[in-house]
Amino acid sequence: MKSLVYVAAFAPDAGQSIGEISKPFASPPGGGEIRPLADGFLQLSPKGIQEDFAQDLTATEKALMVATQPQTSGSIFEAKPAAAAWKTKPAWYIVASNDRMIDPAQERAMAKQMKAKATELASSHVAMLSHPKKSHA
Repeated sequence: MKSLVYVAAFAPDAGQSIGEISKPFASPPGGGEIRPLADGFLQLSPKGIQEDFAQDLTATEKALMVATQPQTSGSIFEAKPAAAAWKTKPAWYIVASNDRMIDPAQERAMAKQMKAKATELASSHVAMLSHPKKSHA
């Protein structure tokens, strides 16, 4: 059987954008560290990675993330999926209670909407790196 695992991730329903589903929740501190690039892509500032995205990693791990960060398409926040896979597949959700990129209250609400089996970790946005043995459902 195929299943889905969301780790501190957005989970919009069909026809919903990330921007829309985020409006009722507190604006996370890391949002202020997102920098638009000339080509429409986005990157986090080094400060954003170190203090908001991966604050519980080692200094070496943070430096590596700063040096190798991929760009994210700015359009992703307003894109509206045609379908939500979590409606037809079992889902698990890892809530990162120290997340500074997505409000943990929003993560809990998305897990509840999905009827996902939720696990909460005292982690930054990158629970899969800071808690690798605990972040698999």
